[in-house]
Amino acid sequence: MSVAGCSTSPFSKSVRTVTKKQPSFYEIIARPEAYKGRTVMLGGVIVQTTNRPQFTEIEVVQKPLDRSDRPEDVDTSAGRFLIRCNRFLDSAVYAKGREVTVAGEVQGKETKPLDQINYTYPVIGCKEIHLWATRPTYVYYPMPYWYDPWWRGWPGYYPYWYPYW
Repeated sequence: MSVAGCSTSPFSKSVRTVTKKQPSFYEIIARPEAYKGRTVMLGGVIVQTTNRPQFTEIEVVQKPLDRSDRPEDVDTSAGRFLIRCNRFLDSAVYAKGREVTVAGEVQGKETKPLDQINYTYPVIGCKEIHLWATRPTYVYYPMPYWYDPWWRGWPGYYPYWYPYW
């Protein structure tokens, strides 16, 4: 009998094996042409999804991946990359703010305008792609209005709460 842990990846074993010793995102973004044709796994948060006649293009802010290959919920990023899938992916489903992980070949680079600069994106193919469920939101409930951290109990608790009486 085997027991699966809670950090299971949605990607196939062959993809995880190939990407186990992949270059870091810093290396890929610095020289995408040097890794052209190499299969990598990257993830992050979707900025926008654009459907074109031949492919769907997804712009992603890169985030480090955890043990289950899900992008971590952190405020750090090494940059952005583009995912190119040769099939239709609905932009309402692959919407801004959703987390995505992709495994595919590095296809090169593309320079596009980003705000007031020209940004060079590494372009990643789409062998396997996984859109993650949204993270649950937690609501903080403060202590009830009657809570008083300085309350010392009833006066009958003299030896414990009121030593100076």
